Amino acid sequence: MSLKPITPRCLTPHLLTQRLQCRSYSAPGSGAIPPSKKKYVPTSGTYPLGFLAGATHVGVKPSNISTPDLALIASDQPCAGAAVFTRNKFQAAPVTVTRDMLKRRKGEGVRAVIVNSGCANAVTGRGGIEDAIKMGEETDLCFEKHGDGQSDGLGSRTLVMSTGVIGQRYV
Repeated sequence: MSLKPITPRCLTPHLLTQRLQCRSYSAPGSGAIPPSKKKYVPTSGTYPLGFLAGATHVGVKPSNISTPDLALIASDQPCAGAAVFTRNKFQAAPVTVTRDMLKRRKGEGVRAVIVNSGCANAVTGRGGIEDAIKMGEETDLCFEKHGDGQSDGLGSRTLVMSTGVIGQRYV
């Protein structure tokens, strides 16, 4: 089974406005690899089969007007997932939501990782938790729209990650 190309509309219709750019590495919108990052980009070997990755600019942080700030890594089929979490007493909403999701699923049936840069969704209370849950659910809709997102009754299949400004919710 092959995952069809993911269109921005299936992630968050009201936020994504540009075409998802698929790459094998992380690079600025221009596609050039910054010299300081070249050491991290493999020059030989292969990338994992069965996974797709993409990034686009959605305007998570108002001052960012062009750099990709939303990334998606998706598996062609449900796979195992694991994570290491902070022990900080003040954990961001995506940490809580992702930890609970992996615990509920016992690390099985994961389909995607969605990551935003620009808003950490930390110290945002119940609203931040709801935002992180919604971010995962909207990503899950991509699989349903492509006919391979059968529900197994365990909830979201997407790990949610965020980095950026603390104390602000997603726009």
